[in-house]
Amino acid sequence: MRRITALNRDWLFYDAPMGEKVKGFPVDLPHSIAELPLGNFDERLYQKRVCYYKEFPGPEAGEGSRVFLDFEGVAVSCRVWLNGQSLGGHKGAYTPFTLEITRALKNEGSNELWVEVDAAEDPSVPPFGGVVDYLVYGGIYRAVSLRVQGVVHIAHFHARPRIYFFGKGAGADVAENGAGGWIPQPCKAALAVELELSGSLSEALRVGAGALRLEGRLFRSGHCLAEASKLLSEDDPSLQTGAGDRVYNLNFPPLDDILPWDIESPVLHDLELSLYLGGERIDLARSRIGFREAVFKSDGFFLNGRRVFLRGLNRHQSWPFAGYAMGSGAQRQDAEILKRDLGCLVVRTSHYPQSRHFLDACDELGLLVFTELPGWQHIGNEEWKRNALDDLERLVRRDRNHPSIILWGTRINESPDDEEFYKRTNALVAMLDPDRQRGGVRNFSGSALFEDVYTFNDFTHEGGKKAVAKKKTVTRNAKKKAKGLAAAFQGSGKNSSVPYLVTEHNGHMFPTKRWDQEERLAEHARRHARVLDAAMGDLGIAGAIGWCAFDYNTHRDFGSGDRICYHGVADMFRSPKYAAFLYASQRSPSEGIVLEPASRFTKGERSGATMLPVDVYTNCDAVDLYRSGALVGRFYPDRKTYPHLLHPPVPIDDLIGNRLDSQGFHPADKKRFLRLASKAMSTGPASFGIGDKLDFALLLLKRGMNFRRARDLVMNYGLAWGKADDGFEVVGILDGKAVARKRYGPDAHAAGLDLEASPRSLRIKDGGEWEASRVALRLVDQYGNTCPFAFEPIHIELKGPGRLIGSADRSLLCGEAVFWVASTGEPGKIEIEIAGPRGILESREKPLGLHIDVEYAND
Repeated sequence: MRRITALNRDWLFYDAPMGEKVKGFPVDLPHSIAELPLGNFDERLYQKRVCYYKEFPGPEAGEGSRVFLDFEGVAVSCRVWLNGQSLGGHKGAYTPFTLEITRALKNEGSNELWVEVDAAEDPSVPPFGGVVDYLVYGGIYRAVSLRVQGVVHIAHFHARPRIYFFGKGAGADVAENGAGGWIPQPCKAALAVELELSGSLSEALRVGAGALRLEGRLFRSGHCLAEASKLLSEDDPSLQTGAGDRVYNLNFPPLDDILPWDIESPVLHDLELSLYLGGERIDLARSRIGFREAVFKSDGFFLNGRRVFLRGLNRHQSWPFAGYAMGSGAQRQDAEILKRDLGCLVVRTSHYPQSRHFLDACDELGLLVFTELPGWQHIGNEEWKRNALDDLERLVRRDRNHPSIILWGTRINESPDDEEFYKRTNALVAMLDPDRQRGGVRNFSGSALFEDVYTFNDFTHEGGKKAVAKKKTVTRNAKKKAKGLAAAFQGSGKNSSVPYLVTEHNGHMFPTKRWDQEERLAEHARRHARVLDAAMGDLGIAGAIGWCAFDYNTHRDFGSGDRICYHGVADMFRSPKYAAFLYASQRSPSEGIVLEPASRFTKGERSGATMLPVDVYTNCDAVDLYRSGALVGRFYPDRKTYPHLLHPPVPIDDLIGNRLDSQGFHPADKKRFLRLASKAMSTGPASFGIGDKLDFALLLLKRGMNFRRARDLVMNYGLAWGKADDGFEVVGILDGKAVARKRYGPDAHAAGLDLEASPRSLRIKDGGEWEASRVALRLVDQYGNTCPFAFEPIHIELKGPGRLIGSADRSLLCGEAVFWVASTGEPGKIEIEIAGPRGILESREKPLGLHIDVEYAND
């Protein structure tokens, strides 16, 4: 019977290659070779050979049992020894591998495991060989486990669910673009499972008694929906793999009342596969699956029969200081940020396979995934290609049961066409998973299409009117090579085209830091809005995946000179920039109200002391603006500029409005004056054209005003320099009611500290990966807004079964200090205390603190 033991605790780390005598330091997994600074470091710090050592007792194993070590991710390559015997190794930073240790294992006493990790950028291993715009942090950065199996066991299995529905889709009240309102309806379905059995059937029959039988059961919420069984023999496998494993098919009877998996209702089913020898179960394998239909066509992406525009972001799996080494909780939290906070419907795992914990969360949340093999622009020699194909096979075998995955990336990101190589990658994936479509990301027009979906990094937008490239131009050579699924999903006739997805946009075209001037942050958000709107307006574009979710560390050839690319809509700490609010505002109001002005309403932050325009990112119907308690006006979404966005930004282009009524203006004159005042507060009086100046002169004549009087009106009601000013209140209006409010005052000053941790409780398992909580300290003003230009130092103290990732002494970054606190493997209470920032809040008598509970998981 299969038994799995986690081996993630109590390792020794040696910062030297095998054979060199240095002191070992206790570590738990996941682990990064070096805890790096936030930036301004030399990436060669971790590009070296190091060793890990662990002792563990021999597991209980019956006659004929086989024992394996499963590594989920080691960067970049490694060699492994057990009790002095070489077990082999692995090349590749992102895919799992297994080593059999049956013969080297001691059943009694301690077993000594050594792993030498080489984090050098080996040019024979993807993504290396050329320049790479991200870092591949070294170490055993994912979990390790010990697995005991019977003489015959289930090595791999591929669940192939299929759903049947009628009419427009598998649900009622269908709404396009994931806008809400979709209600799943029970459907008819089918389920077939392909299983690879490893081991000798004849040996199993010799050791045991009776026939070998395979049983499958399908559950939903603990209730068994269907069963299937099959007697196995050596004479009837459907095919035999090159490794000697045998492949069998298990077909379930027709299924009724199956609820589909969807972005708005991600219903998961549990598949349980048991292998019996006689009456004894000798293996048990489980997986969660989902019944859904996901198809890219020439006129968009269709999920369960309805068109859904794929709005999303690219994600790197890296964190400050820790690199890749973060436990399951932080991986899952990233998925929650993308779906729940940013409103994404899809994520691309750029540019490599990512944590299974992240994918599990995507399954649970209904977050669609485009995943791909490791690489970045470069295609190497034949050895390099063999390693790439190995990565791709391991990726598909590991992840093909995830319903969230809708597209396999079978092309090295932004690489040139290589017909021979890409025929091999596509043929491999078609064999391993014939049900999903394939894409291949390129960054140039006129590429041949070897896949099913033409995926393109579109960096057309530079701030002007042109937001996306013309699909017809980009894909002009696509149909010449299209075969198989690609040809099947092409259109026909005069408007014939291929499925098409924008996989990156913006990013390096407009790098933006959280501490940049407000105008740049606001323009960053507008650029994402323009591309999204343009893509949504073209039915031939299935979606637009922005570059990228979070800022990330990179090599010296890229970024801002400090080893950081500031391309994210949020920073490395997952704190949002204004562009993040654009994505968040595209959610349905039923998923949470969004009201985020892209401004602090200050009088000197923007060039020339301008204050307008202010874009408010919201999913409300309208926005009311008050100044000093008086209504300025009601403002509506800009559907003229952004006709295709679900919730266009609301531009505030007037800070005077109804407050001018006391001056006795005729309505037409008031409208003219407000237009001119708005332009003056947006781009300055120097931007007035001849028509503006003529309008202004006529208005002065009609009102009997001189220039100074007109200027004073603008100053008094607009900038209000030296005047009594209680600030601004922005109110979100939904269905005629005020549902959200935000206040901003010219007298804003540091008034308090907010400290939050998510989650507040960490659940750990014996031998399992350590877990972490994200802790955010905010210096806020009296209106509850973060002080955006506070960079004062703080000090963090920890007590209890926890450790701080990164330095205890750090500074606020744009009024925030975000850090992760990790468990150390023991239950208890982690006490966190923060001292500072000094000189701002002198009235605080004691450090600010909170606690995080750490408890053992029962499951």
